[in-house]
Amino acid sequence: MSKMIYYRTQNIDGLWAKVEEREFDIKKFIHRSKFDLIKNRFYEKNIELIIGPRQSGKTTIMFMLIFNLLQHHNIKSDQIFYISLDSIFYLSEFENPMFFLRKLKDFYSKEKRIFLFIDEIQRLKNPGKFLKGIYDLDKNIKIFVTGSSSLEIKAKIKEFLTGRKKESLILPISFKEYLDDEKAIKNLKQFENLSIKSLQYWLENENLYGKYLSNRMNEFAILGSYPAILNQNKNEKKKEELWEIYNSYIKKDIVDFMNIAKVNIYNNLVKTLSSQIGNLINKSEISSLIGSNMLTISKYINILQETYVIYQLPPYVSNRRNEIKSTHKCYFLDNGIRNLSINQFSKINDRADKGALLENIVFNEFMKNKTLDEEIYFWRTKAGAEMDFVLQKDNEIIPVELKAGTAKNKTLSKSFYAFLNHFKPRKAIFLNRDYFGIKVIDKTNVFFIPIHWFLLFGTKIVC
Repeated sequence: MSKMIYYRTQNIDGLWAKVEEREFDIKKFIHRSKFDLIKNRFYEKNIELIIGPRQSGKTTIMFMLIFNLLQHHNIKSDQIFYISLDSIFYLSEFENPMFFLRKLKDFYSKEKRIFLFIDEIQRLKNPGKFLKGIYDLDKNIKIFVTGSSSLEIKAKIKEFLTGRKKESLILPISFKEYLDDEKAIKNLKQFENLSIKSLQYWLENENLYGKYLSNRMNEFAILGSYPAILNQNKNEKKKEELWEIYNSYIKKDIVDFMNIAKVNIYNNLVKTLSSQIGNLINKSEISSLIGSNMLTISKYINILQETYVIYQLPPYVSNRRNEIKSTHKCYFLDNGIRNLSINQFSKINDRADKGALLENIVFNEFMKNKTLDEEIYFWRTKAGAEMDFVLQKDNEIIPVELKAGTAKNKTLSKSFYAFLNHFKPRKAIFLNRDYFGIKVIDKTNVFFIPIHWFLLFGTKIVC
């Protein structure tokens, strides 16, 4: 059931002169795990910095927060102020925090706590100084801001907000968030860690839900998980939404906002990186391939990372001389964007890049669900031994290898054994199409897990 939410905003008569009403049906939106973390800090002083790519759900989270304040915290509409800087052409009112606060005080009682929401804060010339000024001048204002460029946020904001902010990264919807919303596996038995004792429990779950989870995983692998895509029922509509995101964000907003001069080089770089997901980034080779130089390629790759299009995964490095120590691997932060850039939407089982797509989606879920004390790497030696991912938490490492086919014979690669021999981890994970199992190698428990279950639960299955 829809309800109206109210807040003050901008109109032609000036800042905060309008009380806007918006119809909002919270049941239409997929619940985001970061929303709970943010709303639990409503009465903490820190600034909430909500970052991530365009159209990943940051603004929706803001309106969900406003809805929650009105419905569950007895906050009145005259205590809530929202503005999108995308819709403001003259930003002079945001340059001086004292002037800005005076404008606010025309519309609220100082005794009441104020909740201030600002969308796309990086549009300001000096957003860090502006937010710090408001924070320091008035202790009874709770500030929420969004940003779509970590490059701009790092340069303009973070140094001013040390000790004053909580940061939340909002990427496209996670596999677990989507499945929790569908409620198709709500009858799943009480969760148990994978062990010899619980193996039958997981085999039963695979028989019940494996096909459903695999189908959903394949959809994520081809069309990605931006909210606008998941809200559509037909594939053609999903592709139309993808084209809109790609054209408006990657081909226009990033180009304009980051002042990209060599647009053809930039567009060709996106396509080239799309064809190399999961591979080492060879900037010299890419430069030659698209007719540019390493300085430009490095700059544009950095921009793509800082605007949440790609991620450069660093290598896991110990003290061994034969390890790759500086070259990174490339992943896209959404499979749909990656597939659109090469205009390839055929079914996953018909594709030569099936393994790379599944590897990319596993990486995406790592990024969406990782905690502050977790890090993700890959491992490779100069001789060619490699491990797809290395997860590190509390000084413990868990290697993760992925195979698109089944692993019922429990066969492991030479690279897998090489990693176990070098580092002797307590746990290791082998992701595969459909098999649950456990194999003990020396002091390492190797867990065989279907990829779709790992997307849903991550390392929680083995921890």
